[in-house]
Amino acid sequence: MRRRPDPDLDPAPEDESDEIVDPLVAMVRADARSKYYDPRYARPISSAPVGGWGEIDMAFLDEARPPVPAFPLDLLPAFWRDWVNETAGALNVPVDYVAQSVLAAVSGLCGAGASVRIGPRWSEPLVLWQAPVGAPSSGKSPAMASVRELLATLDVEQADDEADDRSPRVLVEETALGAVADAVAASRRGVVLWRDDGAEWLGGAPETARRQWLQAWSAGPLSLGNRRIERFAVSLLLALSAERLTGLLSSDELAGRFLFAWPALPEHRPLGAAKPARDAEALAALRRIADKVRRPESPLELVVDSRGLKAFDGFLSGLARELREETDGLEMAWLGKGRGTVARLAGVLELLAWSELGPGGPPGALGAEQIERGVRLWSEYFRPHAFGLFHRMVPNERERQVRRVVRWLRQSGLNEVSREQVRVEALHRTVNAADAEQVLYRLRDAGIASQIHYEHPSRGRPPNRWCINPRLATTVAVGNTGNTDKSSRE
Repeated sequence: MRRRPDPDLDPAPEDESDEIVDPLVAMVRADARSKYYDPRYARPISSAPVGGWGEIDMAFLDEARPPVPAFPLDLLPAFWRDWVNETAGALNVPVDYVAQSVLAAVSGLCGAGASVRIGPRWSEPLVLWQAPVGAPSSGKSPAMASVRELLATLDVEQADDEADDRSPRVLVEETALGAVADAVAASRRGVVLWRDDGAEWLGGAPETARRQWLQAWSAGPLSLGNRRIERFAVSLLLALSAERLTGLLSSDELAGRFLFAWPALPEHRPLGAAKPARDAEALAALRRIADKVRRPESPLELVVDSRGLKAFDGFLSGLARELREETDGLEMAWLGKGRGTVARLAGVLELLAWSELGPGGPPGALGAEQIERGVRLWSEYFRPHAFGLFHRMVPNERERQVRRVVRWLRQSGLNEVSREQVRVEALHRTVNAADAEQVLYRLRDAGIASQIHYEHPSRGRPPNRWCINPRLATTVAVGNTGNTDKSSRE
C-alpha cells in the first residue's frame, strides 16, 4: 500500500491531484483547520469582492477622525465673530479654539454672579466646562493665549483697584482643590481654571475629590475642612490631546458636563492677508461684562421670557424623548446635562451680544431667538463633537476587537488570513470561532476584508479564509478635512 504523502513534508505536484482517492482524506485535506490541509483540494474561485474593493471605513483606523462641523461663527454677534475669525487667521489655528476661549472668558467672569432664570425654582449659573481637543501642534495653546491675555489684563486692573493682597482674580492655573477654593473665596462669584496640559488631575482624582469638583459645575456649596463656600463656581477650559482623554471619559458624571471640540486644522492663510484683531475693543467688551456681573447673593439674572420659554419647551420635549430611548453610557450622561447647558450657552451668547453695544442698561431678556442660538450651538456643534469623540475613544467591545484586528493586519502586512489566524494571533484566543467570524464580517462591511470562495469536494469543508484590501497597508487617515469653516479661509 502506498504511503499517503504528508503535504507539510512532501507535497505532491499539482498534476498529481488525483493521487488520493479516499473521499474522507480529501475532506480532511480540504479543511484549513486540519494539520493535513492541502489547498489542492480547495481551490479558490475568487480572491476579491465582486465589483472590486470599495472605500475603506476610516473609523476603524486608529488615526481616523470623526466628521464634525466647524464652529458656527454666525451665532456670535458681529464684533466677536470678526474678532474670533481675525485672531484665528493671524495664528493659523482653528476658529473653534478661539471661540471656546471666548466662551470660557465670559463664563469665568460671570460664574455664580450671573444666572439664567427659567422659572421660579430653576436657574442656571453661567459656568461652562470646556475641553478643546487636538494634537500638541494643533494650535490650542496660542489660540487660548490670545484670550487669556485679555483676562490677565482684567485681573491686573482688578488688583490695582484693591487695597489688600487678596484681590479677586478670574484666571486660575492651580489644580489643587484648596488653591481653587481660595481663589473662589476671594472672587466670590467664581473663577475659570485655564489649563493646556491635560486633565489627569481631574479624571484620576479620588472619588471624594471628584464629588467636590462636581459641585463646581453647579456652583453648589463646597465644604473643605473647616471652610465652607456657599457658591463654589468654577468654569474649566482644559486643552487635551485625544490620547489623554481616557481618564476623563472613564467617568460618565465628568464627561457629561464637558463641551468637547475636536476641529480639523485649517488651510494655511498667507501671513500678509491676516487682519489685526481689535484686541482693545475685545478687552473693553469683556470689561463691560465684568462690571455688570453682581455678587452670588443677588446675581445678574437673564430671564427667559414667554417666547423664550416656548422655544425652550420645544427643545426640552425632543430631549426628553431621546432620553427615554437612550439606556446608559456617556451619551446618556451628556444628553442629561443638555437642558442646563443650553440655558447657559444662551446666556453667554446674549452677554457677548450685549457687550459690543457699549454702555447702557442691563442685558435684555432671553427670547426665542436667544434660546434658539443656545440650542443650535449645543445640538449642531457641541453634540456631534462630543458623540464623535465618545464613539472614537470609547467603542463597544466588538468595535474594539475590529480595531485590534485592523492594527494587527497593518502591522503584519498580510494579504490573506484565516479565521483561525484572526482568532489566535490577532485576538489572542479571547473569542471563539463564531465571534472571530463576526469580526471578519464587520471588516467585510468596512471594505477591509472579503471572504474567499472555494471549489471543494462534496464531502469536504471549504477553508475559512479572507483576502485583505491591499490599500489597507498604504491608507493613511489624514483627519477630518471637511470641517474647516469657509469663512476662516476667505
